[in-house]
Amino acid sequence: MIKKALFLAIAIVLCSCNETKQEVVTDSGAGQWVSSGAKYTLGSDDDVAVVKEFIAGYAALDVERIFKVSTDSVKVYLHNMEKPMSINRQVLSEMLSSYDSINATAVYYLPYKVEGWDQSVVQVVSKEVRYLKDGGIEKERLLEKFMISKEGKVTAVRQFDAAW
Repeated sequence: MIKKALFLAIAIVLCSCNETKQEVVTDSGAGQWVSSGAKYTLGSDDDVAVVKEFIAGYAALDVERIFKVSTDSVKVYLHNMEKPMSINRQVLSEMLSSYDSINATAVYYLPYKVEGWDQSVVQVVSKEVRYLKDGGIEKERLLEKFMISKEGKVTAVRQFDAAW
């Protein structure tokens, strides 16, 4: 009887150890960058943290804080300008000098990569209220794309007016 019980216990243990195989699906991307056919994949939360720090520095009017997470010069495509501009510490200091304060509220952060690109992107939709020193107020709804280098630095910002 003990032999039968022992045999039955071993059989149950062996049957329960029967490994089921699950197919592992690698992230092959989705969507399409039309000109190249490249696919998109999700980016990293590390890139989101860089952009959050950039935006926090901007809202605090803190140029040095912004450039801690940026390259020495950032190419910026402002939504209301035809051509991009390169912004360094001096140019940004001049731009921010007319503001008393800025309230920037993000709606979402979407990090992604495009197959074949050497940079990743964090897309941000946000609302901004900028209070000028002369008493004026600027309100913007923006869709922005922050380009992040492999070193984790903002290299460019592309801005679109989001009239929603």
